[in-house]
Amino acid sequence: MLLALKTLPQMLASIAGLMLLCGAMAWLLTKLLPVDLLTAYLATSPGGLDTVAIIAAGSQVNTGFVMAMQSLRLFAILLFGPAMARFISRTSVRRPTSQSRN
Repeated sequence: MLLALKTLPQMLASIAGLMLLCGAMAWLLTKLLPVDLLTAYLATSPGGLDTVAIIAAGSQVNTGFVMAMQSLRLFAILLFGPAMARFISRTSVRRPTSQSRN
């Protein structure tokens, strides 16, 4: 419980940073493409395809654009995610765990 409370400010800052990053990418999309800000934000927001699809269906947005961008994000993660994970695991510094100190 104490660890969760200790990391709460970092988690909240990470959430706010991710939302700001998605907002900045959405704003950039509105400048490059003829889409409204809500459509662009939903297209760049993280989350599951089902969740974004439900929000898009209940809003007056370009659902096709949102789903295309979300699908592209999913395929990019499936394609590049394993390679990135291998790279990070190979280059990260290994720290001894508390079990190995015994």
